[in-house]
Amino acid sequence: MRKSVLWLATLFVGLNLLPLTAQTTNGNEPSLSAQQSGWKLIWNEEFDTDGPYNREVWEAEQGFVRNHEAQWYQEDNAYQKNGCLVIEARKEKRKNPTYKSEGRRDWRSEREYIEYTSSSLTTRRSFSFLYGRLEVRAKIPTAGGAWPAIWLLGKDMPWPSCGEIDVMEYYRIKDVPHILANAAWGNNQQYSAVWNSKAIPFSHFTEKDSQWAEKFHIWRMDWDAESIRIYLDDELLNSIPLSQTVNGSIGQHLNPFMRPQYLLLNLAIGGDNGGKIDDSAMPMKYEIDYVRVWSSPASSSSSRERNSRRRENVFRDEIILSDPCILADSLSQTYYMTGTGGQLWTSKDLNFWTGPYRVAETNPDSWMGSRPQIWAAELHQYKGKYYYFATFTNESIKIDTVRGNVIPRRASHVLVSDVPEGPYRPMKDETYLPEKQPTLDGTFWIDTDGKPYMVYCGEWLQNWDGTMEKIQLKPDLSGSVGQGKVIFRASDSPWSREVEDGRVRPNKVTDGPYLFRTGTGRLGMIWTSWIDDVYTQGVAYSESGTLDGPWIHEPKPITPPNFGHGMLFRALDGSWLMSVHSHKNVNGRYIRVPHLFEVDFSGDKLEVGKKIEGEWKPKNE
Repeated sequence: MRKSVLWLATLFVGLNLLPLTAQTTNGNEPSLSAQQSGWKLIWNEEFDTDGPYNREVWEAEQGFVRNHEAQWYQEDNAYQKNGCLVIEARKEKRKNPTYKSEGRRDWRSEREYIEYTSSSLTTRRSFSFLYGRLEVRAKIPTAGGAWPAIWLLGKDMPWPSCGEIDVMEYYRIKDVPHILANAAWGNNQQYSAVWNSKAIPFSHFTEKDSQWAEKFHIWRMDWDAESIRIYLDDELLNSIPLSQTVNGSIGQHLNPFMRPQYLLLNLAIGGDNGGKIDDSAMPMKYEIDYVRVWSSPASSSSSRERNSRRRENVFRDEIILSDPCILADSLSQTYYMTGTGGQLWTSKDLNFWTGPYRVAETNPDSWMGSRPQIWAAELHQYKGKYYYFATFTNESIKIDTVRGNVIPRRASHVLVSDVPEGPYRPMKDETYLPEKQPTLDGTFWIDTDGKPYMVYCGEWLQNWDGTMEKIQLKPDLSGSVGQGKVIFRASDSPWSREVEDGRVRPNKVTDGPYLFRTGTGRLGMIWTSWIDDVYTQGVAYSESGTLDGPWIHEPKPITPPNFGHGMLFRALDGSWLMSVHSHKNVNGRYIRVPHLFEVDFSGDKLEVGKKIEGEWKPKNE
């Protein structure tokens, strides 16, 4: 099974990856189905060289990990031999280093001895991808107690809201061997999953080939924005529509399978599903010939075409856009709208728009990488220049792990342009906010001391109680000064809440801050969170009139249910409006559309008026 090595250390599979040409020997060509349909190989592991596996790619789990399994995971049980990665389960007894003879214990620490060892390898820190084709050629052990798997997990949330795809599991159900193809996602209860599972009796395969267990087979997953389809030797085992895979309230109603996932290869023994262990079959060997990930150039090209195609005279509520921010530029007498995605729309009347245009140009040699995700962009005019405040995410850089959740590098940053239509480019400072803290939704404010500030959110996935923070900016906004300071937390709000473990508690999320000053000089902030599964916006006021607060939150939300991430702007006719997006579930997918509300804060507080239906008319018409 010798094959020539072709490996690309791709850390995130997006739409603009360089295609690779697979070169193998001894007849082990990439699958014809992939070649003939134009799929392009973008990442692979061929396991050619005898000896240790590549530890720059594969990270070994350690200890007793999950599902009350019998094995202790360790590095030593995985190695490369004869062109394969071998994961070997062994019967060997030794002391459990996590054993506790008394006090608070769980199933991991109450075992005095390790009875079995094996390995579980992941690409959590080296490789993840969004959409494509995964192929794994492997020979699996089928003796009693064997529980081999090929699976994927997301990184942005705890399980199961992170999403789980089981391309292959083998174990016994009521002592009958089965091969399974599954996906799981979150519901409204912590650590409780919704499953789409197909369990096929092993006899289905052995009736066709009595020597099935002695041979290598190809497991394949085809994954796109519509579905996940899992195959074994080109036989479809399960088709999972992504319209059904939306998390509950704990997972913030996001679809985990529209986010990157990383790979896991493991051989578990016994536990919740492995069944009775056949010691006579030890050592068990799970052999993986190769792992390959492909992208479809057809889908990538169509995505790029959609992203770059400019449309004329598109009515406001026909645009799909999260976090809409509108700048009314008096010099050009034009409205500029941006948001998530790094693109721009233009309009002369707030009703009909032209776009989108790509306007954010990042430095691929910076921490952002070549294609960062761009969220919640805002446009601000300041001292003759135009500034683009946005959140950038580089999935390939991992900054923290909290409660099992791996957190990527994510931070609010500022780009600059001489004109409102851009392009917006980075300034000299690479870092505005701490590298090890995930921050988002940065907005701009000049406080009473005359100094510029960024107000931003500290992400709840790290601190488990989202923060609202401020940091001073340099006079030209090219970087930050000093340290950030927390000005309030999500739990301070009286209106945002969630149900967790059967208890009503404050929601963890802070999102979308935007600042304003009322006619009486009162400093206010609109911001967004959740009430159970309802996306909602509230308002808080600073008692000191400065960013330092203290901040007092109004008891009730200020927008209708499922409208949020609001921003305030003054239209060219002088009237004040609020732009928000609606948050709607359409066939299991969340659609966000820009909307306008009338607002009045000429008095002591912000009053949100009617939602503008149809065309907006200036006051003088």
